[in-house]
Order: sequence, then C-alpha cells, then structure tokens
Amino acid sequence: MSLLTAELRKVWGNRVFPMLLAVLVTANLLLLWMGTRPTSNQPPAAAYRAVGADLAALGSDMAAKGDLLHSKLDETESLLRLENYFRDSAYGNSVIQQNYREENAALFDQYEQMYRDKSYTLYTDSLTMEYRLLTQLVNEYDTVAGYTDFLESVQTKAGQLAGISIFQNDETGYDLKNIEVTAAVYAGLGETAIDYYPQKGLYTAISYAFTDLILLASMLVLALLLVRQERDSGLLSLVRSLPAGRLHTALAKLGSFALSLLAVLVLLYGVNLAYCAATFGLGPLTRTIQSVPALMRCTMQITVGQYLFRFLLAKWAGAFVMGLWVMLAALVARRAAAGWAAALVGPLVMFGIRATIPATSRLNAIKYANLASLLQTNELLGNYRNLYWFGDPIGLPLVEWTAAVLYGGALAFSFCWVFARAQLLSATKRGFLLGLRHKTCATYIIKEEARKLLLLNGAAVVLAVFIGFGVYQGVTAESYIGPDEIYYAYYMKHISGPFTPETYDWLEEQGEEFAPMLEVQQKVAAGELSSDAMLAFSSLQQKYSVYSQVINQNINYYLKEHPGAWLVYESGYKELFGFTGQADVQDALLAGLACALCFSGLFSMERRGGMETILCTTPLGRKRTVRAKLLVSTVVAVGIAATSCLPHLIQVLRDYGLPAMFAPAMSISEFESLPALFTLSDVLLFWFVCRIAACLCMGAITLTLGRVFGNLLPALFVSAVGYCLPALLSLSGMEGGIEWLGFWPLFHSANFLTTQEYAGEEGLPYNNAWVILLLLVVVLLGTATLWGYLRDCYEWKGSILDAAG
Repeated sequence: MSLLTAELRKVWGNRVFPMLLAVLVTANLLLLWMGTRPTSNQPPAAAYRAVGADLAALGSDMAAKGDLLHSKLDETESLLRLENYFRDSAYGNSVIQQNYREENAALFDQYEQMYRDKSYTLYTDSLTMEYRLLTQLVNEYDTVAGYTDFLESVQTKAGQLAGISIFQNDETGYDLKNIEVTAAVYAGLGETAIDYYPQKGLYTAISYAFTDLILLASMLVLALLLVRQERDSGLLSLVRSLPAGRLHTALAKLGSFALSLLAVLVLLYGVNLAYCAATFGLGPLTRTIQSVPALMRCTMQITVGQYLFRFLLAKWAGAFVMGLWVMLAALVARRAAAGWAAALVGPLVMFGIRATIPATSRLNAIKYANLASLLQTNELLGNYRNLYWFGDPIGLPLVEWTAAVLYGGALAFSFCWVFARAQLLSATKRGFLLGLRHKTCATYIIKEEARKLLLLNGAAVVLAVFIGFGVYQGVTAESYIGPDEIYYAYYMKHISGPFTPETYDWLEEQGEEFAPMLEVQQKVAAGELSSDAMLAFSSLQQKYSVYSQVINQNINYYLKEHPGAWLVYESGYKELFGFTGQADVQDALLAGLACALCFSGLFSMERRGGMETILCTTPLGRKRTVRAKLLVSTVVAVGIAATSCLPHLIQVLRDYGLPAMFAPAMSISEFESLPALFTLSDVLLFWFVCRIAACLCMGAITLTLGRVFGNLLPALFVSAVGYCLPALLSLSGMEGGIEWLGFWPLFHSANFLTTQEYAGEEGLPYNNAWVILLLLVVVLLGTATLWGYLRDCYEWKGSILDAAG
C-alpha cells in the first residue's frame, strides 16, 4: 500500500498533473461547446430546454407528448409553406403556380391570418429552424413510442424468417440461430415503460468523440509521470535496484494508473454531463434507458441513472486496457518520441481495423475485439448485436469483455515482465550531425521577438486557425431573410442617403404599383365587391404593408422628428453590432482563448530558461527588448481583434450590406440619442477600437502572468479560465449577467450607445455611453500600467545585477 501511495503522490502530489488535467478539461469543455453551439443549421440550446420543460409538464403521458409535438410540427410546416410562398412572391419567382392558393385553400384559410399577425409561438428564432427542431424531436418520439411495436416485430419476424428456405438451408445455420437468439433476448422486455424526453443533452454528454481524444491525452500524461520521467532521468534504474523495486513497483504503477484514470474519467464525463444538463437538459434520470431513442435497443431493464453508472465503469475498463498499451510503449521505447509514437500508432491501427471490416462480415468478431472498440461504450451497452463465430451467434458483450480480459492480461503481464526483467537501456547519443546546420546571423530585436512570439510560441498557428475558423463561420452562416425583409431591403437600398426630391419621385413611382389593389380594397369596403376579390392581391398586400412602413414610419415620422437624419437600410448594422443573440459573447470567448494561447509563453520562456538574467545585463536588454515584445504583442492583439470581426463582416456584407456608412448615426432609431456629428462609420470604428482595447488588455494580463509565474502552463490556464469561463457559462445558459465578469462589455460596445429610455419632461432619449467609455478608459489605463510594470521589472532586475556585479 505504501508503494501505491507513493506512486499516486507522483501523479497528484506534483502540481504539473493537476494543472495539465485542468487544461485538458478546459479543452474538452471548449471542444464540447464548439461542437454543440448554435449555428445556422443547428437549433439553439434554449429551444431544447423549452421543449423539455413543456414535455415535463405533461408528466409521463406519452399520448399527450405526442399530440403536442405532432401538432406543433403540423402548424410549423403549414406556416413554413406559407412563408416560402410569400418569399418566392417577394423574389418575383415566375415558377409559382397561379392557382397555388386555390389548390391549398384550406391551408390559407386556417393559417394565413396567423402568419400575418405573427400570433404563433416558436421555440427558435425562425420557422425554418423550428421545422428542423420539431422534425428531429418528432422522429425521436415516434422511435421510442413504437417500442412495443418494435418488440412485436422482432418476434413476428423471427417466426416468419424461420420458415423461409434460405435460412433453413444455410450451411452453418448461423442466420436461423441468430434470429432465435435475438427473439429470446427481447422476449422479456414487453413491460418496459417509455417516458420520452429530448435526448440531445444526455447522448451528447456520453458520446462526444473528442472526449475520448482528451482521455487518450491524459493517458499520455500519466505514462509520462509514472514511467517516462523516471526512465529518462535515470531514476528508474535506481528504483529497480531496491528490494521491492521491480514487480511490486510495477504493480503499484499500474494501480496508480488505474485509480488516476478513474478520477480523470469521472471529471471529464462529470463536466460533460453538467454542461449538457445546464445547456440542453438531461431529462429525468429515473426513466428507463429504452426511453432514449439512440439507446432504445439496450436489453437491460435499467434506468438512465443506472446506465450512466455502468457506462462509467465500462468506459474505465476499456480505457484502462488502452492505457496499458500506452504505459508499455512508454516503458519499452528508448527514446520518448518513439514511445509516444508507438502509443498513438497502436490505437490508430486498431481503429483502422475496425473501420475496414464491415459489421455484417463473417470477420466481425475481429472488428469488435480490438482496443478501439473497447472505448465505444454506448455500442456495447446501449445496443444489441450478435457476431459470427464459426457458425454460431455470439453476443457482442461476451466478445468485447473477453477481448478486454485477454488484452488487459497480456499487456499487464508484458509491462510487469519488461519492468522486472528487461535491461531498459538508455538511448545512445547520435553519432553524426545532420547535414543541415543552423547558421547564426545578425538580426534585429523586433524581428527576433516576432520570431519568438509567432514561431516559438505558436502565435502564427493560433492566428491562422482563428482566421480560418472565422472565414468558415462567415461563409457557412445563413441569415434568415423573410418576405418582409426582402421587400424592406428593396426599398431602403434604393433610397439610402439624404431624403431628396429624387427619392420622393422614386417612391411615388413605386406606389403606382398598388393603385389597382387599393381601388379593389375601397370597393370591398363599400360593399360593391366581396372580400374574395382581395385574394388576388395577397402577395401585393404584404409588399404594400412594407411600403407603408417606409413611408409612414421612416419618412413621415422619423425624419420629421429627427432633422438631419438620413434614410438608412439598418438591418446590416443591427446584425453586425449584435443587437440580438449571443454572437458577442462567443467573440469574447474565442478572442480570450486566442490571447491566452498566443501570449502565455513570451516572457515565461526566458525567465524559466534563465535568459531573462542575461538580457537584463545587456545594454539593450532592459528597455528595448521589452518594448519590442510589447510592440509585436500589440500587432498580434490587433490581429485577434480584427479576426473576431471577420465572420460578422463576411455575413453582413454578403446578405445585407452596409449602405450610407457616413450617414449620421442617429439615422438608425436605436442610435437616436447620439449627437448628429457622429456617423455610422464612427460607431463602427468605436466598436472595433473597443475590441482592440479588450485584446490588448487580455494580452497584457497574460504577458504579466507569464512573467510572474515563469511558467507557460499556469499563465495559460489562469488567463484562459479568467477570459473564457464567464462567456462559456453564459453561452451554456447561466443567467444573472455572468458575462459581465469578463471582457464581453467591450465586445458588446455598440449596444451601450443605443437608446435605453426617455427621460425628462420633454422625454429626451438617453443611453449608457458613459459606462462603455469608463470601461474603455479603465482597460486602457490598466494595459498601460501592466506594460509599465513589465518594463520596470527588467529595469529593476538589471539595476540589482549591476549593483551585485
């Protein structure tokens, strides 16, 4: 026990592993968020929570849940058909059949007024997204609601297929045996109760692929601490010379590895479940596992909570067997690089074998009896499958558990035997030099510091990934543009600018289009024609309502109330400045992560290696070196800020445009409280400057942390958590203004310039511009203070060294 405690102390007593584990957990959480964040094709998490709440209010009444989902889907589908009809009309699509309304008279009678009045409720932001969400949920519901039919079909097919000649005449008899075994397994599940809840949260938490990759990375770290460090330092040879230094120590290392791996698993999947519970909801853990559509074929009569417990134990067993290979590779290889390569190649080869062999092949036992399949826990516990074994069906659990025992026994024996018997020789030094030699040459301080930041610290890679991700986001983003927006864009793009006589003449000309419709409308109001006469103008009515809005609200009201304002098509500006949604929170998260990754090692690399002491003794090392570091860091910070704007600019310029950029900002109603001397371009510049200030401050904080800690990992972890955690919690659904604890206000700066209320006797509009201006000043002063501290540190240290010399 003392040996096991000592080995555990090597892992958990060393602050490196908890720090690295925190980084891995943070990376897993970030990857999980990136994989589940709302996109143009993926409903927001709040929609799943809202649907789950409505379903939970119905209790366990499956019929009522089905009625709710199917009725919402039918309503959404009907409204979407109407919207597509009016959208095509707005675009002037000539392929629309003239008799579409007559062919779908019932549809228009029931839903047209609802569509025009917007009296329907949505879980999402658009009918298109609503239809995608409800289609997915209805399919899930129909799957589990038909569980009894599924069980009956298994028994029915077993009886029918048993009498077919091709199954009776099979040489091995495998097919017939498989049918009979399958029917026998499902025979006792007829009384299983089904209680549907959206599976998004639960299944995402236990099936996210990147979590397994993070788990593999944690195995490498554990192997490094338990085996590789001691072998490379020569300590392992000393340990093996002790009385209990061979077999007993080997077993203690494997025990420490197993217990540490269990803690890692609990932490990783605990974070997954907590995040998905807060984001999507997990549903009642007391419902049967067959209530989860993806796990409906599970043959165990257990609840979701019991399944999670068994899932964790099975995942631990599979991960431990995989980890034995990693430990063995780390022990056997003379060089660390060779050990890590072998540790990664093994799972990769096993995964290749698994991917190559089809599930229906006669060799499917080999497909599932390998290390890669041991980590596919939901496939093992949440499904039922028989494999071919010399003409007999054999259950998948038996194959995988047998493989786990055989692999685990062989790898554990090999590790103990190598640890106790092998010589474990150290790697020989290289006997020749490579033909390519590093040539030294004169350089400049700024050029050298740029090389350190961009190449040695990987800032170039981070920026490249950040830019690529931003371009991908902007290109793939889809803007929801309804019929009203199409008509509105048509008018406002033509008249954006100062209101002139030419603008008035153009609008008068456009209004002539509605003369026939208005004439018929007057006759209907006078009783000369029936209301059916207006049906021919249904699309024109919607266009006329937008035209009236432009004339009455934008011109007759707003321009008269705000002299000096221009006509501006404002939809693009609203989208760019993030008046709705959480795009600014996401920008703050990604920019904070980029700053933490780029700047955490620039000062720490020199302090940890002792180079800081040398630099402080050189003539240019006290001031110009620090100034060069800060200069290149500023350039990178500006690049990060610009990249955070990139996806929004791509989407807005493509779908909306930014017309009349030099119009007074007060031309947009949201900015009516701004003085007329400020233009929309000024607001855009201020929005960008605030993002630059946020990135500069985050960069200065991370540089300071790197210099104080003298280590990259603590600086990276502390800064990444400080910048990203508030934004991540906000995106996960936490309310109460948690995002204010980070740099989100500066990314959301344009919204502080919008009108908040109307005050005073005259009801003058006012905004909260003073808040963002105060924050901007505080951030800039804080950045300047940190820069001065970094410069002074080198000055003080240089002065001390001079005095000592």
